[in-house]
Amino acid sequence: MLKRRLFEQAQVERVGTMEKGGIEVLDSQVLIRETDFSRLAHTWEELAEVMKSQGDETTAHKLIQLAAKTKCAELNIAFCGHFSAGKSTMINTLLGVNLLPSNPIPTSANVVKIRGGEKAARVFTMNSGVLTFDPDTEMEKLKQFAVDGDTVESVEVSYPGTFLDEYASLLDTPGIDSTDAAHKIATESALHLADVVIYMMDYNHVQAEENFNFTKTLKDRGKPVYLVVNMIDKHIDFELDFDSYKESVEEAFATWNIHPDGIFYTSLAEPDHLENMYAEFKGMLSQLIADREKLVGTSVRSAAEHLIDEHIQVVRTSQADQRQQWEAQLDGLEVEGVDSRNRAAVQKALEQEEATAAALEQRAENARLQMEKELSVLLDNARLTYFSTNEAARSYLESRKPGFKVGLLFAGKKTEEERARREEALLVEFREKVAGNLDFHFKEWLGKQPQVFDLRSEEYHASVHATKIEITGEFLSKHIKEGAASSEYVLNYCADISSGMKLEYRRVGLSFIAQVVEMIKEKVRVESAAQGERLGVLRELAALHQKLAGLAAREEETKDRLLAIMRGGEQVA
Repeated sequence: MLKRRLFEQAQVERVGTMEKGGIEVLDSQVLIRETDFSRLAHTWEELAEVMKSQGDETTAHKLIQLAAKTKCAELNIAFCGHFSAGKSTMINTLLGVNLLPSNPIPTSANVVKIRGGEKAARVFTMNSGVLTFDPDTEMEKLKQFAVDGDTVESVEVSYPGTFLDEYASLLDTPGIDSTDAAHKIATESALHLADVVIYMMDYNHVQAEENFNFTKTLKDRGKPVYLVVNMIDKHIDFELDFDSYKESVEEAFATWNIHPDGIFYTSLAEPDHLENMYAEFKGMLSQLIADREKLVGTSVRSAAEHLIDEHIQVVRTSQADQRQQWEAQLDGLEVEGVDSRNRAAVQKALEQEEATAAALEQRAENARLQMEKELSVLLDNARLTYFSTNEAARSYLESRKPGFKVGLLFAGKKTEEERARREEALLVEFREKVAGNLDFHFKEWLGKQPQVFDLRSEEYHASVHATKIEITGEFLSKHIKEGAASSEYVLNYCADISSGMKLEYRRVGLSFIAQVVEMIKEKVRVESAAQGERLGVLRELAALHQKLAGLAAREEETKDRLLAIMRGGEQVA
Protein backbone atom coordinates (compact mmCIF):
# COMPACT_ATOMS: atom_id res chain seq x y z
CA MET A 1 0.00 0.00 0.00
CA LEU A 2 2.87 2.38 0.80
CA LYS A 3 4.40 2.03 -2.64
CA ARG A 4 1.05 2.78 -4.27
CA ARG A 5 0.48 5.88 -2.17
CA LEU A 6 3.96 7.18 -3.03
CA PHE A 7 3.43 6.57 -6.72
CA GLU A 8 -0.08 8.06 -6.78
CA GLN A 9 1.10 11.11 -4.82
CA ALA A 10 3.90 11.69 -7.32
CA GLN A 11 1.47 11.34 -10.22
CA VAL A 12 -0.96 13.81 -8.68
CA GLU A 13 1.82 16.32 -8.04
CA ARG A 14 3.01 15.99 -11.62
CA VAL A 15 -0.52 16.39 -13.01
CA GLY A 16 -0.96 19.53 -10.91
CA THR A 17 2.31 20.93 -12.21
CA MET A 18 1.26 20.30 -15.80
CA GLU A 19 -2.18 21.80 -15.36
CA LYS A 20 -0.85 24.96 -13.70
CA GLY A 21 2.59 25.66 -15.11
CA GLY A 22 2.71 23.70 -18.33
CA ILE A 23 -0.66 24.48 -19.80
CA GLU A 24 0.59 27.10 -22.21
CA VAL A 25 2.51 24.52 -24.28
CA LEU A 26 -0.73 23.06 -25.57
CA ASP A 27 -2.65 24.24 -28.60
CA SER A 28 -6.23 25.43 -28.91
CA GLN A 29 -7.47 21.94 -27.97
CA VAL A 30 -6.43 22.52 -24.33
CA LEU A 31 -10.04 23.23 -23.31
CA ILE A 32 -11.04 19.86 -24.68
CA ARG A 33 -8.22 18.29 -22.68
CA GLU A 34 -9.23 20.04 -19.47
CA THR A 35 -12.89 19.06 -19.77
CA ASP A 36 -13.14 15.79 -21.67
CA PHE A 37 -9.98 14.18 -20.32
CA SER A 38 -10.62 15.36 -16.76
CA ARG A 39 -14.13 13.89 -16.88
CA LEU A 40 -12.84 10.64 -18.24
CA ALA A 41 -10.25 10.57 -15.46
CA HIS A 42 -13.03 11.08 -12.93
CA THR A 43 -14.85 8.11 -14.49
CA TRP A 44 -11.77 5.89 -14.08
CA GLU A 45 -11.58 6.96 -10.42
CA GLU A 46 -15.24 6.04 -9.98
CA LEU A 47 -14.60 2.63 -11.53
CA ALA A 48 -11.65 2.17 -9.19
CA GLU A 49 -13.84 2.84 -6.15
CA VAL A 50 -16.32 0.17 -7.26
CA MET A 51 -13.50 -2.33 -7.71
CA LYS A 52 -12.05 -1.50 -4.29
CA SER A 53 -15.46 -2.09 -2.73
CA GLN A 54 -15.36 -5.60 -4.21
CA GLY A 55 -11.91 -6.27 -2.77
CA ASP A 56 -9.89 -5.73 -5.95
CA GLU A 57 -7.10 -3.34 -4.96
CA THR A 58 -4.74 -4.34 -7.78
CA THR A 59 -6.97 -3.45 -10.73
CA ALA A 60 -8.25 -0.36 -8.89
CA HIS A 61 -4.62 0.80 -8.56
CA LYS A 62 -4.13 0.45 -12.31
CA LEU A 63 -7.22 2.58 -12.93
CA ILE A 64 -5.87 5.25 -10.57
CA GLN A 65 -2.69 5.26 -12.64
CA LEU A 66 -4.77 5.49 -15.81
CA ALA A 67 -6.75 8.40 -14.34
CA ALA A 68 -3.55 10.34 -13.56
CA LYS A 69 -2.33 9.78 -17.11
CA THR A 70 -5.72 10.75 -18.58
CA LYS A 71 -5.89 14.08 -16.71
CA CYS A 72 -2.84 15.37 -18.54
CA ALA A 73 -3.56 13.49 -21.79
CA GLU A 74 -0.09 11.98 -21.62
CA LEU A 75 1.03 9.85 -24.59
CA ASN A 76 3.04 6.76 -23.61
CA ILE A 77 4.95 4.90 -26.32
CA ALA A 78 6.17 1.54 -24.98
CA PHE A 79 9.25 -0.15 -26.42
CA CYS A 80 9.07 -3.93 -26.02
CA GLY A 81 10.93 -6.88 -27.39
CA HIS A 82 13.67 -9.45 -26.85
CA PHE A 83 16.36 -8.36 -24.39
CA SER A 84 18.99 -8.31 -27.16
CA ALA A 85 16.91 -6.45 -29.75
CA GLY A 86 18.56 -3.08 -29.03
CA LYS A 87 15.64 -1.27 -27.37
CA SER A 88 17.79 0.84 -25.05
CA THR A 89 20.24 1.74 -27.81
CA MET A 90 17.36 2.71 -30.09
CA ILE A 91 15.80 4.92 -27.39
CA ASN A 92 19.17 6.60 -26.68
CA THR A 93 19.64 7.24 -30.41
CA LEU A 94 16.15 8.69 -30.78
CA LEU A 95 16.70 10.98 -27.79
CA GLY A 96 20.21 12.00 -28.82
CA VAL A 97 21.50 11.34 -25.28
CA ASN A 98 22.61 8.14 -23.51
CA LEU A 99 20.04 7.92 -20.74
CA LEU A 100 19.66 4.13 -20.71
CA PRO A 101 22.39 1.50 -20.19
CA SER A 102 23.33 -0.12 -23.48
CA ASN A 103 23.79 -3.58 -21.98
CA PRO A 104 20.60 -5.65 -21.65
CA ILE A 105 18.50 -5.20 -18.50
CA PRO A 106 17.27 -8.52 -17.05
CA THR A 107 13.65 -9.45 -17.49
CA SER A 108 12.99 -8.87 -13.78
CA ALA A 109 13.83 -5.17 -14.21
CA ASN A 110 11.38 -2.31 -13.97
CA VAL A 111 9.77 -0.30 -16.71
CA VAL A 112 11.83 2.86 -17.25
CA LYS A 113 9.81 5.90 -18.28
CA ILE A 114 11.45 8.75 -20.20
CA ARG A 115 9.70 12.04 -20.99
CA GLY A 116 10.50 15.63 -21.80
CA GLY A 117 10.58 18.36 -19.22
CA GLU A 118 12.84 19.51 -16.42
CA LYS A 119 16.00 17.39 -16.03
CA ALA A 120 15.48 14.79 -13.29
CA ALA A 121 15.63 11.07 -12.60
CA ARG A 122 13.25 9.58 -10.03
CA VAL A 123 13.02 6.12 -8.49
CA PHE A 124 9.75 5.26 -6.75
CA THR A 125 10.69 2.70 -4.09
CA MET A 126 8.54 0.57 -1.83
CA ASN A 127 10.27 1.48 1.43
CA SER A 128 12.40 4.60 0.89
CA GLY A 129 10.00 6.95 -0.83
CA VAL A 130 11.02 8.78 -4.02
CA LEU A 131 14.77 8.98 -4.71
CA THR A 132 16.05 11.67 -7.08
CA PHE A 133 19.21 11.53 -9.20
CA ASP A 134 20.99 13.72 -11.73
CA PRO A 135 20.58 11.98 -15.10
CA ASP A 136 23.85 13.50 -16.37
CA THR A 137 26.11 12.29 -13.55
CA GLU A 138 24.33 9.59 -11.57
CA MET A 139 22.93 7.22 -14.18
CA GLU A 140 25.03 4.33 -12.86
CA LYS A 141 23.21 4.61 -9.54
CA LEU A 142 19.91 4.78 -11.38
CA LYS A 143 20.85 1.65 -13.32
CA GLN A 144 21.21 -0.31 -10.07
CA PHE A 145 17.65 0.62 -9.13
CA ALA A 146 16.37 -0.08 -12.64
CA VAL A 147 17.34 -3.75 -12.38
CA ASP A 148 15.82 -4.11 -8.90
CA GLY A 149 12.39 -5.56 -9.50
CA ASP A 150 11.72 -6.36 -5.84
CA THR A 151 12.02 -3.05 -3.97
CA VAL A 152 11.43 -0.54 -6.78
CA GLU A 153 7.96 0.47 -7.98
CA SER A 154 9.01 2.40 -11.08
CA VAL A 155 11.76 4.51 -12.64
CA GLU A 156 11.14 7.82 -14.42
CA VAL A 157 13.59 10.11 -16.21
CA SER A 158 12.72 13.55 -17.57
CA TYR A 159 15.15 15.27 -19.89
CA PRO A 160 14.90 18.48 -21.96
CA GLY A 161 15.98 19.04 -25.54
CA THR A 162 14.68 15.81 -27.06
CA PHE A 163 11.76 15.29 -29.42
CA LEU A 164 9.64 14.50 -26.35
CA ASP A 165 7.73 17.02 -24.26
CA GLU A 166 6.08 16.81 -20.82
CA TYR A 167 3.07 15.11 -22.37
CA ALA A 168 4.93 12.44 -24.39
CA SER A 169 6.86 9.55 -22.83
CA LEU A 170 8.81 6.51 -23.93
CA LEU A 171 8.57 3.33 -21.82
CA ASP A 172 11.55 0.96 -21.91
CA THR A 173 10.04 -2.36 -20.78
CA PRO A 174 11.94 -5.43 -19.51
CA GLY A 175 13.33 -7.69 -22.18
CA ILE A 176 11.34 -10.73 -23.28
CA ASP A 177 13.33 -13.96 -23.35
CA SER A 178 10.49 -16.46 -23.10
CA THR A 179 6.75 -16.85 -23.54
CA ASP A 180 6.36 -16.71 -19.73
CA ALA A 181 8.24 -13.42 -19.58
CA ALA A 182 6.06 -12.02 -22.34
CA HIS A 183 2.96 -12.97 -20.41
CA LYS A 184 4.30 -11.40 -17.23
CA ILE A 185 5.01 -8.11 -18.97
CA ALA A 186 1.64 -8.08 -20.69
CA THR A 187 -0.26 -8.60 -17.44
CA GLU A 188 1.86 -6.98 -14.71
CA SER A 189 3.84 -4.10 -16.22
CA ALA A 190 2.80 -0.59 -17.15
CA LEU A 191 1.50 -1.63 -20.57
CA HIS A 192 -2.02 -0.73 -19.48
CA LEU A 193 -0.67 2.83 -19.63
CA ALA A 194 0.83 2.42 -23.11
CA ASP A 195 -1.02 4.11 -25.96
CA VAL A 196 1.25 2.72 -28.69
CA VAL A 197 3.62 -0.26 -28.60
CA ILE A 198 6.88 -0.46 -30.52
CA TYR A 199 7.92 -4.10 -30.67
CA MET A 200 11.61 -4.51 -31.52
CA MET A 201 13.19 -7.70 -32.79
CA ASP A 202 16.71 -8.79 -33.64
CA TYR A 203 17.06 -9.48 -37.39
CA ASN A 204 17.96 -13.12 -36.65
CA HIS A 205 15.13 -13.78 -34.17
CA VAL A 206 12.04 -12.38 -35.87
CA GLN A 207 10.19 -15.68 -36.02
CA ALA A 208 10.68 -16.62 -32.37
CA GLU A 209 7.43 -17.86 -30.83
CA GLU A 210 7.44 -15.30 -28.02
CA ASN A 211 7.36 -12.52 -30.64
CA PHE A 212 4.13 -13.86 -32.11
CA ASN A 213 2.54 -14.60 -28.73
CA PHE A 214 3.29 -11.19 -27.28
CA THR A 215 2.34 -9.10 -30.31
CA LYS A 216 -0.89 -11.08 -30.70
CA THR A 217 -1.72 -10.37 -27.04
CA LEU A 218 -1.20 -6.67 -27.67
CA LYS A 219 -3.28 -6.59 -30.85
CA ASP A 220 -6.04 -8.55 -29.13
CA ARG A 221 -6.08 -5.81 -26.49
CA GLY A 222 -6.59 -3.22 -29.21
CA LYS A 223 -3.14 -1.66 -28.93
CA PRO A 224 -1.58 0.00 -31.99
CA VAL A 225 1.56 -2.08 -32.58
CA TYR A 226 4.49 -1.15 -34.80
CA LEU A 227 7.21 -3.73 -35.49
CA VAL A 228 10.88 -2.76 -35.73
CA VAL A 229 13.24 -5.35 -37.19
CA ASN A 230 16.61 -4.10 -35.93
CA MET A 231 20.21 -4.95 -36.85
CA ILE A 232 19.44 -5.49 -40.52
CA ASP A 233 23.17 -5.00 -41.16
CA LYS A 234 23.37 -8.74 -40.36
CA HIS A 235 21.55 -9.45 -43.64
CA ILE A 236 23.56 -11.32 -46.28
CA ASP A 237 22.06 -10.43 -49.63
CA PHE A 238 23.46 -13.31 -51.68
CA GLU A 239 21.67 -15.81 -49.39
CA LEU A 240 18.29 -14.08 -49.70
CA ASP A 241 17.41 -10.74 -51.28
CA PHE A 242 16.07 -8.22 -48.78
CA ASP A 243 12.65 -7.87 -50.42
CA SER A 244 12.13 -11.61 -49.99
CA TYR A 245 13.22 -11.36 -46.38
CA LYS A 246 10.67 -8.61 -45.73
CA GLU A 247 7.98 -10.66 -47.43
CA SER A 248 8.82 -13.64 -45.20
CA VAL A 249 8.47 -11.45 -42.10
CA GLU A 250 5.06 -10.16 -43.15
CA GLU A 251 3.84 -13.66 -44.05
CA ALA A 252 5.02 -15.08 -40.71
CA PHE A 253 2.97 -12.58 -38.71
CA ALA A 254 -0.02 -12.90 -41.04
CA THR A 255 0.02 -16.66 -40.41
CA TRP A 256 -0.62 -15.88 -36.74
CA ASN A 257 -3.38 -13.48 -37.80
CA ILE A 258 -1.27 -10.55 -36.61
CA HIS A 259 -1.57 -7.38 -38.66
CA PRO A 260 0.77 -4.70 -37.28
CA ASP A 261 0.13 -1.01 -37.87
CA GLY A 262 3.52 -0.71 -39.55
CA ILE A 263 6.88 -2.50 -39.97
CA PHE A 264 10.25 -0.71 -39.97
CA TYR A 265 13.65 -2.21 -40.78
CA THR A 266 16.54 -0.46 -39.03
CA SER A 267 20.27 -0.53 -38.42
CA LEU A 268 21.96 1.64 -35.83
CA ALA A 269 25.38 0.13 -36.55
CA GLU A 270 25.20 1.12 -40.25
CA PRO A 271 23.14 4.32 -40.52
CA ASP A 272 23.79 4.47 -44.29
CA HIS A 273 22.43 0.96 -44.92
CA LEU A 274 20.30 1.08 -48.08
CA GLU A 275 17.31 -0.56 -46.37
CA ASN A 276 17.56 1.44 -43.13
CA MET A 277 14.19 2.99 -42.24
CA TYR A 278 15.37 4.74 -39.07
CA ALA A 279 14.42 8.19 -40.40
CA GLU A 280 10.94 6.99 -41.35
CA PHE A 281 10.59 5.35 -37.95
CA LYS A 282 11.52 8.51 -36.07
CA GLY A 283 9.20 10.52 -38.30
CA MET A 284 6.37 8.14 -37.44
CA LEU A 285 7.02 8.65 -33.72
CA SER A 286 6.93 12.40 -34.19
CA GLN A 287 3.61 12.10 -35.99
CA LEU A 288 2.24 9.98 -33.15
CA ILE A 289 3.19 12.72 -30.72
CA ALA A 290 1.55 15.30 -32.96
CA ASP A 291 -1.63 13.20 -32.86
CA ARG A 292 -1.29 12.77 -29.08
CA GLU A 293 -4.76 13.79 -27.93
CA LYS A 294 -6.58 11.65 -30.49
CA LEU A 295 -4.45 8.60 -29.69
CA VAL A 296 -4.76 9.05 -25.95
CA GLY A 297 -8.51 9.56 -26.16
CA THR A 298 -8.89 6.21 -27.90
CA SER A 299 -6.26 4.40 -25.86
CA VAL A 300 -7.50 5.25 -22.36
CA ARG A 301 -10.98 4.04 -23.23
CA SER A 302 -9.59 0.77 -24.55
CA ALA A 303 -7.36 0.38 -21.48
CA ALA A 304 -10.31 0.99 -19.14
CA GLU A 305 -12.34 -1.68 -20.95
CA HIS A 306 -9.47 -4.14 -20.57
CA LEU A 307 -9.12 -3.34 -16.87
CA ILE A 308 -12.83 -4.00 -16.44
CA ASP A 309 -12.21 -7.44 -17.93
CA GLU A 310 -9.31 -7.93 -15.52
CA HIS A 311 -11.60 -7.06 -12.61
CA ILE A 312 -14.18 -9.59 -13.79
CA GLN A 313 -11.43 -12.22 -13.62
CA VAL A 314 -10.81 -11.19 -10.00
CA VAL A 315 -14.55 -11.54 -9.24
CA ARG A 316 -14.53 -14.94 -10.89
CA THR A 317 -11.61 -16.05 -8.73
CA SER A 318 -13.42 -14.93 -5.56
CA GLN A 319 -16.27 -17.32 -6.43
CA ALA A 320 -13.96 -20.22 -7.20
CA ASP A 321 -14.65 -22.27 -4.03
CA GLN A 322 -18.41 -22.33 -4.52
CA ARG A 323 -17.97 -23.01 -8.20
CA GLN A 324 -15.63 -25.94 -7.52
CA GLN A 325 -18.12 -27.46 -5.06
CA TRP A 326 -20.95 -27.46 -7.58
CA GLU A 327 -18.67 -28.59 -10.37
CA ALA A 328 -17.59 -31.56 -8.21
CA GLN A 329 -21.25 -32.51 -7.91
CA LEU A 330 -21.53 -32.28 -11.68
CA ASP A 331 -18.60 -34.66 -12.03
CA GLY A 332 -20.35 -37.13 -9.73
CA LEU A 333 -23.33 -37.42 -12.06
CA GLU A 334 -22.84 -39.27 -15.32
CA VAL A 335 -25.03 -39.53 -18.37
CA GLU A 336 -23.72 -41.53 -21.30
CA GLY A 337 -22.86 -39.34 -24.25
CA VAL A 338 -23.28 -36.05 -22.34
CA ASP A 339 -20.54 -33.78 -21.02
CA SER A 340 -21.85 -32.97 -17.54
CA ARG A 341 -19.62 -29.86 -17.40
CA ASN A 342 -21.12 -28.43 -20.57
CA ARG A 343 -24.31 -26.60 -19.66
CA ALA A 344 -25.39 -26.26 -23.27
CA ALA A 345 -24.87 -29.98 -23.85
CA VAL A 346 -26.84 -30.90 -20.71
CA GLN A 347 -29.69 -28.56 -21.59
CA LYS A 348 -29.76 -29.78 -25.15
CA ALA A 349 -29.76 -33.42 -24.04
CA LEU A 350 -32.55 -32.71 -21.56
CA GLU A 351 -34.71 -31.09 -24.22
CA GLN A 352 -33.95 -33.91 -26.64
CA GLU A 353 -34.87 -36.59 -24.09
CA GLU A 354 -38.12 -34.84 -23.30
CA ALA A 355 -38.92 -34.57 -26.98
CA THR A 356 -37.68 -38.12 -27.75
CA ALA A 357 -35.52 -36.60 -30.49
CA ALA A 358 -31.95 -37.06 -29.24
CA ALA A 359 -31.16 -40.07 -31.36
CA LEU A 360 -32.73 -38.48 -34.44
CA GLU A 361 -30.58 -35.36 -34.47
CA GLN A 362 -27.35 -37.04 -33.39
CA ARG A 363 -27.47 -39.92 -35.85
CA ALA A 364 -28.39 -37.73 -38.77
CA GLU A 365 -25.69 -35.18 -37.96
CA ASN A 366 -23.00 -37.83 -37.57
CA ALA A 367 -24.01 -39.36 -40.90
CA ARG A 368 -23.84 -35.96 -42.59
CA LEU A 369 -20.32 -35.30 -41.25
CA GLN A 370 -19.16 -38.79 -42.28
CA MET A 371 -20.50 -38.45 -45.83
CA GLU A 372 -19.12 -34.93 -46.25
CA LYS A 373 -15.70 -36.12 -45.11
CA GLU A 374 -15.73 -39.07 -47.54
CA LEU A 375 -16.89 -36.79 -50.36
CA SER A 376 -13.98 -34.45 -49.67
CA VAL A 377 -11.51 -37.34 -49.79
CA LEU A 378 -12.98 -38.60 -53.07
CA LEU A 379 -12.77 -35.17 -54.68
CA ASP A 380 -9.28 -34.46 -53.34
CA ASN A 381 -7.94 -37.72 -54.76
CA ALA A 382 -9.44 -37.26 -58.24
CA ARG A 383 -6.80 -36.21 -60.78
CA LEU A 384 -8.42 -34.31 -63.65
CA THR A 385 -5.49 -32.87 -65.62
CA TYR A 386 -2.52 -34.57 -67.25
CA PHE A 387 0.20 -33.55 -69.72
CA SER A 388 -2.25 -33.94 -72.58
CA THR A 389 -4.69 -31.66 -70.76
CA ASN A 390 -1.97 -29.07 -70.23
CA GLU A 391 -1.10 -29.10 -73.92
CA ALA A 392 -4.73 -28.71 -74.95
CA ALA A 393 -5.10 -25.90 -72.45
CA ARG A 394 -1.95 -24.18 -73.72
CA SER A 395 -3.30 -24.22 -77.27
CA TYR A 396 -6.71 -23.05 -76.09
CA LEU A 397 -5.29 -20.17 -74.03
CA GLU A 398 -3.13 -19.01 -76.95
CA SER A 399 -6.27 -18.70 -79.07
CA ARG A 400 -7.80 -16.46 -76.43
CA LYS A 401 -4.92 -14.00 -76.32
CA PRO A 402 -5.57 -10.52 -77.74
CA GLY A 403 -4.24 -10.33 -81.28
CA PHE A 404 -4.57 -14.05 -82.03
CA LYS A 405 -5.09 -14.43 -85.78
CA VAL A 406 -5.04 -17.20 -88.39
CA GLY A 407 -4.33 -16.64 -92.07
CA LEU A 408 -4.51 -13.52 -94.25
CA LEU A 409 -7.56 -14.01 -96.46
CA PHE A 410 -10.81 -14.45 -94.59
CA ALA A 411 -8.74 -14.20 -91.38
CA GLY A 412 -11.72 -13.39 -89.18
CA LYS A 413 -13.62 -16.54 -90.09
CA LYS A 414 -10.51 -18.72 -89.94
CA THR A 415 -9.57 -17.30 -86.57
CA GLU A 416 -13.00 -18.04 -85.09
CA GLU A 417 -12.96 -21.53 -86.56
CA GLU A 418 -9.52 -22.16 -85.05
CA ARG A 419 -10.65 -20.87 -81.70
CA ALA A 420 -13.67 -23.17 -81.80
CA ARG A 421 -11.48 -26.12 -82.79
CA ARG A 422 -9.07 -25.55 -79.92
CA GLU A 423 -11.91 -25.07 -77.47
CA GLU A 424 -13.53 -28.32 -78.58
CA ALA A 425 -10.17 -30.13 -78.27
CA LEU A 426 -9.82 -29.01 -74.66
CA LEU A 427 -13.45 -29.89 -73.93
CA VAL A 428 -13.03 -33.41 -75.30
CA GLU A 429 -9.80 -33.89 -73.35
CA PHE A 430 -11.14 -32.52 -70.06
CA ARG A 431 -14.49 -34.34 -70.34
CA GLU A 432 -12.65 -37.62 -70.84
CA LYS A 433 -10.55 -37.13 -67.69
CA VAL A 434 -13.54 -36.05 -65.61
CA ALA A 435 -15.64 -38.99 -66.80
CA GLY A 436 -12.96 -41.59 -66.08
CA ASN A 437 -11.37 -40.22 -62.93
CA LEU A 438 -14.26 -38.53 -61.13
CA ASP A 439 -17.76 -38.98 -62.50
CA PHE A 440 -17.78 -42.79 -62.37
CA HIS A 441 -16.41 -43.01 -58.80
CA PHE A 442 -18.61 -40.12 -57.67
CA LYS A 443 -21.86 -41.82 -58.76
CA GLU A 444 -20.78 -45.21 -57.52
CA TRP A 445 -20.02 -43.79 -54.05
CA LEU A 446 -23.22 -41.73 -53.85
CA GLY A 447 -25.34 -44.68 -54.96
CA LYS A 448 -24.10 -46.80 -52.05
CA GLN A 449 -24.75 -44.28 -49.29
CA PRO A 450 -28.34 -45.32 -48.40
CA GLN A 451 -27.17 -48.92 -47.96
CA VAL A 452 -24.44 -47.78 -45.54
CA PHE A 453 -27.18 -46.55 -43.21
CA ASP A 454 -29.49 -49.52 -43.83
CA LEU A 455 -31.78 -47.57 -46.16
CA ARG A 456 -33.13 -48.26 -49.63
CA SER A 457 -34.53 -45.93 -52.26
CA GLU A 458 -34.79 -46.84 -55.95
CA GLU A 459 -35.79 -43.29 -56.76
CA TYR A 460 -32.64 -41.91 -55.09
CA HIS A 461 -30.44 -44.46 -56.88
CA ALA A 462 -31.93 -43.61 -60.27
CA SER A 463 -31.56 -39.88 -59.62
CA VAL A 464 -27.86 -40.26 -58.79
CA HIS A 465 -27.06 -42.12 -62.02
CA ALA A 466 -29.17 -39.75 -64.11
CA THR A 467 -27.19 -36.76 -62.89
CA LYS A 468 -25.10 -35.07 -65.54
CA ILE A 469 -22.71 -32.19 -64.89
CA GLU A 470 -22.04 -30.34 -68.12
CA ILE A 471 -18.58 -29.08 -69.10
CA THR A 472 -19.08 -26.20 -71.53
CA GLY A 473 -17.05 -23.61 -73.35
CA GLU A 474 -18.43 -21.03 -70.97
CA PHE A 475 -16.99 -23.02 -68.05
CA LEU A 476 -13.55 -22.96 -69.70
CA SER A 477 -13.63 -19.27 -70.53
CA LYS A 478 -14.75 -18.04 -67.12
CA HIS A 479 -11.57 -19.39 -65.55
CA ILE A 480 -9.28 -17.36 -67.83
CA LYS A 481 -7.57 -14.48 -66.00
CA GLU A 482 -6.78 -11.28 -67.85
CA GLY A 483 -3.15 -10.77 -68.77
CA ALA A 484 -2.04 -14.32 -68.00
CA ALA A 485 0.24 -15.64 -70.72
CA SER A 486 3.19 -17.44 -69.10
CA SER A 487 3.86 -21.19 -69.21
CA GLU A 488 3.39 -21.23 -65.45
CA TYR A 489 -0.10 -19.82 -65.95
CA VAL A 490 -1.07 -22.84 -68.07
CA LEU A 491 -0.53 -25.02 -65.01
CA ASN A 492 -2.44 -22.55 -62.85
CA TYR A 493 -5.29 -22.49 -65.35
CA CYS A 494 -5.50 -26.28 -65.38
CA ALA A 495 -5.56 -26.26 -61.60
CA ASP A 496 -8.35 -23.66 -61.72
CA ILE A 497 -10.60 -25.65 -64.05
CA SER A 498 -9.91 -28.79 -62.02
CA SER A 499 -10.90 -26.98 -58.80
CA GLY A 500 -13.93 -25.45 -60.52
CA MET A 501 -15.17 -28.81 -61.71
CA LYS A 502 -14.66 -30.38 -58.28
CA LEU A 503 -16.63 -27.51 -56.82
CA GLU A 504 -19.56 -28.37 -59.10
CA TYR A 505 -19.38 -32.02 -58.08
CA ARG A 506 -19.21 -31.01 -54.42
CA ARG A 507 -22.37 -28.90 -54.82
CA VAL A 508 -24.24 -31.80 -56.41
CA GLY A 509 -22.84 -34.28 -53.89
CA LEU A 510 -23.95 -32.18 -50.94
CA SER A 511 -27.49 -32.06 -52.31
CA PHE A 512 -27.60 -35.88 -52.47
CA ILE A 513 -26.09 -36.12 -48.98
CA ALA A 514 -28.91 -33.89 -47.75
CA GLN A 515 -31.41 -36.36 -49.23
CA VAL A 516 -29.77 -39.26 -47.41
CA VAL A 517 -29.77 -37.28 -44.16
CA GLU A 518 -33.52 -36.67 -44.50
CA MET A 519 -34.08 -40.38 -45.05
CA ILE A 520 -32.09 -41.16 -41.89
CA LYS A 521 -34.09 -38.64 -39.88
CA GLU A 522 -37.35 -40.17 -40.98
CA LYS A 523 -36.17 -43.70 -40.15
CA VAL A 524 -34.97 -42.67 -36.66
CA ARG A 525 -38.15 -40.65 -36.06
CA VAL A 526 -40.16 -43.82 -36.54
CA GLU A 527 -37.86 -46.11 -34.56
CA SER A 528 -36.72 -43.90 -31.68
CA ALA A 529 -38.10 -44.62 -28.26
CA ALA A 530 -38.36 -42.40 -25.23
CA GLN A 531 -35.15 -42.01 -23.27
CA GLY A 532 -36.91 -41.34 -20.00
CA GLU A 533 -34.50 -43.35 -17.82
CA ARG A 534 -31.87 -40.62 -18.14
CA LEU A 535 -34.29 -37.77 -17.62
CA GLY A 536 -33.93 -37.56 -13.81
CA VAL A 537 -30.14 -37.28 -13.89
CA LEU A 538 -30.29 -34.72 -16.65
CA ARG A 539 -32.70 -32.60 -14.59
CA GLU A 540 -30.35 -32.75 -11.61
CA LEU A 541 -27.47 -31.65 -13.81
CA ALA A 542 -29.55 -28.82 -15.22
CA ALA A 543 -30.32 -27.57 -11.66
CA LEU A 544 -26.60 -27.47 -10.81
CA HIS A 545 -25.87 -25.59 -14.00
CA GLN A 546 -28.54 -23.09 -13.04
CA LYS A 547 -26.70 -22.40 -9.77
CA LEU A 548 -23.42 -22.00 -11.63
CA ALA A 549 -25.16 -19.65 -14.04
CA GLY A 550 -26.07 -17.52 -11.03
CA LEU A 551 -22.36 -17.03 -10.33
CA ALA A 552 -21.79 -16.08 -13.95
CA ALA A 553 -24.73 -13.70 -13.75
CA ARG A 554 -23.08 -11.87 -10.87
CA GLU A 555 -19.98 -11.46 -13.02
CA GLU A 556 -22.09 -10.15 -15.89
CA GLU A 557 -23.99 -7.76 -13.64
CA THR A 558 -20.70 -6.42 -12.30
CA LYS A 559 -19.39 -5.93 -15.80
CA ASP A 560 -22.62 -4.25 -16.93
CA ARG A 561 -22.48 -1.90 -13.95
CA LEU A 562 -18.88 -0.91 -14.69
CA LEU A 563 -19.57 -0.47 -18.40
CA ALA A 564 -22.60 1.68 -17.56
CA ILE A 565 -20.40 3.95 -15.43
CA MET A 566 -17.89 4.09 -18.27
CA ARG A 567 -20.52 4.91 -20.90
CA GLY A 568 -22.01 7.57 -18.66
CA GLY A 569 -18.64 9.23 -18.25
CA GLU A 570 -18.01 9.16 -22.00
CA GLN A 571 -21.40 10.73 -22.73
CA VAL A 572 -20.69 13.57 -20.32
CA ALA A 573 -17.27 14.02 -21.86
